[in-house]
Amino acid sequence: MIIKDNFCARRIAVGGIVHETNTFASATTTLADFAGQTLCEGDAVVEQLQGSSSSIGGMLQGLKRARYEAVPLLYAAALPSGVVSREAYQTLLENLMNRLAAAKPVDGVLLALHGAMVAEDVDDCEGDLLDRVRSMVGQDCPVVSTLDMHANVSPRMVAMADALVAYNSNPHSDTLERGLEAVEVIQGSQDERWTPTSALVAPPLVLSALSTWTDQPPLKPVQDLATDIRRDHRVINVSVFGGFAYADTPFTGMSIVVTTKGNRCLARRLAYELARVAWDQRQAAADCGVPVPEAVRRALTSQKGPVILADVGDNIGGGSPGDGTLLLRELLRAAARDAVVVIADAQAVAEATAAGLGMTFDLMVGGKSDKMHGEPLLIHGTVERLTDGRYRTEGQSHFAAFYGEEVNMGRCALMRCADVRILLTERKTPPGDLAQLRSQGIVPEDQHIIVVKSPVAFRDAYAPIAASIITVDTPGLCTADLRRLGFNKMVGARFPLEMHTEWSDNKPMSAHRG
Repeated sequence: MIIKDNFCARRIAVGGIVHETNTFASATTTLADFAGQTLCEGDAVVEQLQGSSSSIGGMLQGLKRARYEAVPLLYAAALPSGVVSREAYQTLLENLMNRLAAAKPVDGVLLALHGAMVAEDVDDCEGDLLDRVRSMVGQDCPVVSTLDMHANVSPRMVAMADALVAYNSNPHSDTLERGLEAVEVIQGSQDERWTPTSALVAPPLVLSALSTWTDQPPLKPVQDLATDIRRDHRVINVSVFGGFAYADTPFTGMSIVVTTKGNRCLARRLAYELARVAWDQRQAAADCGVPVPEAVRRALTSQKGPVILADVGDNIGGGSPGDGTLLLRELLRAAARDAVVVIADAQAVAEATAAGLGMTFDLMVGGKSDKMHGEPLLIHGTVERLTDGRYRTEGQSHFAAFYGEEVNMGRCALMRCADVRILLTERKTPPGDLAQLRSQGIVPEDQHIIVVKSPVAFRDAYAPIAASIITVDTPGLCTADLRRLGFNKMVGARFPLEMHTEWSDNKPMSAHRG
């Protein structure tokens, strides 16, 4: 149903296409991948997403509070993965644009986008989409978009939107609030007649996923200053983007966007101040974590558990396959006790299911997607549990906001190999909720070692129960050591890819409206 209000004629179009694209991944993201996660059209956008903790859920809530009419277009999201196919991108884009054309005239457009979506032949999907929206609704219609703080922001994106509103935290615990903020920008531009004016500054700094945790440098000092700046009544929005290093584009890297009430000089000055703080903290971006043998040794000798081993390189939430075997191999070699590892391997699940509950046999697990995350590993184990892999999340966390409260891992097989349990899943699933393990008969609090395939996002769920957390320097599609990857499109030197990079430019790149 469409949200309607008899007392206000303002009609705001709402929609979005969300994908975090890992251009180093070999598999292409198809329309079926979007349909398999979230694909809502028309009234279904409201019916399925109103009340959710996502940014678009916040938009719908904010519009209702403002007594505006929400005109739903299309909302599509797929799990982070490889480049989006030409067909998928064009189909979704045309669907959204056709619905916007049919909805005209509208008094504003709210979009929930990611900022690091790459399609075949389109390096800047968000810039392309925003440009098309702007061309359709005209220069005077406010267009505001939420973005993931892992967005790689292009000048075109800034020029085409009245404001870009980034999540402020990683893990992304503020998605709902940012959706509400996007509505406030629309309201202010109409009721108070703001003229949103933005400046973009991009220091020569590229951050691995491990370096984008907002509770530590390099981003924490930047966010602390951003919090102070937001108190300035002349400022509409401050967005700190850590960037997504695994989307190889000309504008990959960290950036700052400040939007003010018509004050271009202020926007440029504040954006540059924030970028300079990030640059001064750049050495923190060189952290790659602890080598695998040392990480396992520390976990084994820890007096308390659970010890969380964060498999950084096989980060499912960044597009990795989730079938990396390096930590599992080391744990088995070291005869670890009370350890749990989750491996996405549909073939192994099928073989375990065929063998049957209670059967003990040899099984090759993991390492089947590519050669970047370890070789397939032969184990001798017992089938301890077989399930349909469905569970309901425990709370409104980062994970629930992006993947919903009902999760389907596909069929699952829990194997016991010596004193290590291996949860095999048909579908890769980010480790964002403790219910993932509980649903399979595993009590997370009782484990000594838990391997999570994530550098940061797992913290919402696992930090409260962890005795300690060790980030592990594993290779893979989301490695913290960015020198392992081959960048072709990135323009100019970037720290820490080139450790001697200098930044002396005091004329920041800017784009603005108004």
